[in-house]
Amino acid sequence: MEIQFQYIKDLATQFKSYSDDNNKLLTAINSLPTTTVEEIYKEYGDPESTFRPVNVLRAEIARQLLNGIEINETLIEEIKNNIRTKNKQAFNHLSESLLGELDQYPVTKRDMFANWQRYWPLLHTFIYRGQVLETTRLYLEQICIDLLKELSLNDYDYHWVDFYGSSNFGSDWAWLALFPAHKESHQDAYQFFAQLSATPRAGMRAGAAVKNAQAEDLKMINSYEELLKTLNSKKELVSGLNRKIRNYFKFAPGSQASEWERFYHQGIAALSYHGFDLGDISNFKSREQINDAIGLPTESQSNQSWNIWLFKTANIGDVIFANKGVNTCIGIGIIESDYYYSPEGQYRHTRKVKWITNKVYQYKGNLKGYKTLFRPDTFSPTKIWQFLLNEYVRSYPDLAQVFTENHLPTSQTPVYAETNPVIPLVEEDNIPLEDEETSEPIKFWWLNANPAIWSITSHLEGEKQKYTTHNEKGNKRRIYKYFEEVKPGDLVVGYESSPTKQVKAIYEITKSIHTTSGREEIEFMMVEKLEVPVDWNDLKNNPALKDCEVLINNQGSLFNLKEEEFDVIRELIDNKNIIAEKEQIKGAVYEFKNDPDKPFVNENDFQRTVELLRRKKNIILQGPPGVGKTFIAKKIAYEIMREEKPFNIQMVQFHQSYSYEDFIQGLRPTKHGFELKDGIFYTFCRRAMAHPERPFFFIIDEINRGNLSKIFGELLMLIEADKRSAKYQIKLTYAEDDNDQFYVPENLYIIGTMNTADRSLAIVDYALRRRFAFITLYPEYGDNFTDLLISKGLTRKLVNHVCTRITSVNNKIRSDKNLGEGFQIGHSYFCTYDGKLLENNWWEQVLSFEIKPLLEEIWFDDHSKVTEMVKLLEVNDEDPN
Repeated sequence: MEIQFQYIKDLATQFKSYSDDNNKLLTAINSLPTTTVEEIYKEYGDPESTFRPVNVLRAEIARQLLNGIEINETLIEEIKNNIRTKNKQAFNHLSESLLGELDQYPVTKRDMFANWQRYWPLLHTFIYRGQVLETTRLYLEQICIDLLKELSLNDYDYHWVDFYGSSNFGSDWAWLALFPAHKESHQDAYQFFAQLSATPRAGMRAGAAVKNAQAEDLKMINSYEELLKTLNSKKELVSGLNRKIRNYFKFAPGSQASEWERFYHQGIAALSYHGFDLGDISNFKSREQINDAIGLPTESQSNQSWNIWLFKTANIGDVIFANKGVNTCIGIGIIESDYYYSPEGQYRHTRKVKWITNKVYQYKGNLKGYKTLFRPDTFSPTKIWQFLLNEYVRSYPDLAQVFTENHLPTSQTPVYAETNPVIPLVEEDNIPLEDEETSEPIKFWWLNANPAIWSITSHLEGEKQKYTTHNEKGNKRRIYKYFEEVKPGDLVVGYESSPTKQVKAIYEITKSIHTTSGREEIEFMMVEKLEVPVDWNDLKNNPALKDCEVLINNQGSLFNLKEEEFDVIRELIDNKNIIAEKEQIKGAVYEFKNDPDKPFVNENDFQRTVELLRRKKNIILQGPPGVGKTFIAKKIAYEIMREEKPFNIQMVQFHQSYSYEDFIQGLRPTKHGFELKDGIFYTFCRRAMAHPERPFFFIIDEINRGNLSKIFGELLMLIEADKRSAKYQIKLTYAEDDNDQFYVPENLYIIGTMNTADRSLAIVDYALRRRFAFITLYPEYGDNFTDLLISKGLTRKLVNHVCTRITSVNNKIRSDKNLGEGFQIGHSYFCTYDGKLLENNWWEQVLSFEIKPLLEEIWFDDHSKVTEMVKLLEVNDEDPN
């Protein structure tokens, strides 16, 4: 890293000479190559850009250079004055829109060039650009990464600022800071700090937000070796100081706060970490070890490991805000113990917590820049802790004393002054300090992602992603100016384009436009991966989005969203996902062999059916009525999932009027004409596509009651096991263009049920039959059935009567040449006893109103046979059973 360090140091020395001496700076600018000046003029003189006085000034300086005029201080001040006085004649070469904005630009007591008195901040972009800028940023990135590795700071992150300065005002030195990764910002922690200037310094420095901060400790350095040695000497100090800083976290007590009451009364916070059998992590020394244990890449930044690592390493005394959803705080607590593992129950990763309030605060969106209070993950840092504490005291004044006793500062409790305030390394009149953050309101964006190149589905919450501002051929993406406008904190709607055509995530911008390894890009982090994606048709058909830029012309990568448009999309997301969040509560672990409510099917036969579905993807369970076909279908799904999870199962019943439009897609009338509506199978396939790592099950009850060829349409081919991929996607009947294509995902299984006793139905056609495996189910009146009925409270005498007499009736049915085994009476008719009636009364009702009508349907042309069978089934006091 020595070369990188010296490169930046030499550059800082050069830039300091320009900053100290205007004549040197202007001499360098007057010597710039024409091609560079042309680039500058094009950049700042763009007629489509927004009017900004400083950019008009820069463009005018570049224009004068191109006209062969030498730049001096007198000329610069003259241009400034023309802008101040709105001298349109001096700028008649500007576009009408820019001239109009110049005319409308507000004039206040503060000079519009107050921040640009010194020439280096004003003109640094003329010098620091192109390859020099790219190389500097590349080297800063490399130095930070190497420092983290060499110092073994596995749980630290980094932040660097180049010669643009923190607020793009220009600086003659760059800097970098290493700080704990769980902190939202370097400002909230003690830092391993390096000032890369003409006279470099390094050591320990406190972030601007640290209260009662210890004074900075920086020493002069001259090489990368000295930088590394100096920071290493501060390792114990910085790490120790950061462990003493109180941290603030948000905590989700179960899905939709399902465990909150238990956690509150037991004085704990706990995570289930479902999906991974991680066990006790007390001896895990790093997040990387957790990544390895759960099969993630060692250096993964996924929330899957980050949340639980933060939970384990949070300090005793740290504050946690219990949340329900992203806008409701339901309690505040203080961590009282180290991490420990509870082997019993679902929520095993545990910390003792002193819950100091369980009062509820509902966020109303009244904090500038924050649409929501909380991230949608389980345990993570929260920036808005001070706002929350203030709001709690405002809403519940009696909490002021409680917060004071627990040293929680609010606007109504003492906030301790800094005894050793951080003295900035550079102070300049009218120029923001290097650590000062801007407070512009957040903006909202829409990002198109081609799933074949850049798949949102493969991303994880908490991971950072990069998106280049130029395409593969090196040309600027449409609309490039949007890439220039994004800034940290902005929210981005993540949309996968054709064939997916779904909103799948919400991202937050973490870095504005910058250059890495020669590529210009923006960086963002996934803050929410949607359990249920939002389809393009849902957006297109929403009248509130009719003027939305991306819906008018979807060609491009990045689009601007108005705040009200983002709110509409956010509401659509919430409406689809609130129910999903409730269904996503982890169900009980399922194994057929341990199921006390298992169907009366031999375990070997059941497992053979499960394996058949895995291979074939489509099966039909057929048999007489009452053998539990639908019941078994769900058990098969649970066995493959190894979990009772209704969210991954969708059920529909076919009938004679059921159509392709109900199942796949169709036009439906509305107040404004006709809209394309997605059918139940199409929508469920989209849900399965969004989660390729999970199995999904589509159960079609009475599958042979519908016109199957009509309902499935072109999907007959796509449901075949070897056609389950995007390779076989096809254009659907109602597709709007050739790019609007569809396929059935590999992780979706279809289970049909079919009543073999239904004489009114045609035989399933061959085209569909060859795409399914058929499994026949039979009535079961063996020991398992007997045990179940007795456990429900029926006497053994009645149970024996049911088993022997129904078996006799079924033998008669099977031996009838006009009927056969497909017309037998299934066992589920007799599993309904709940103890509310005397058992003889219950049996009389079942016989009279369920079994007798069934027998009348079976022997519709032989009434005497019905009478004989009913007589056989009646309970007789003289019956030896």
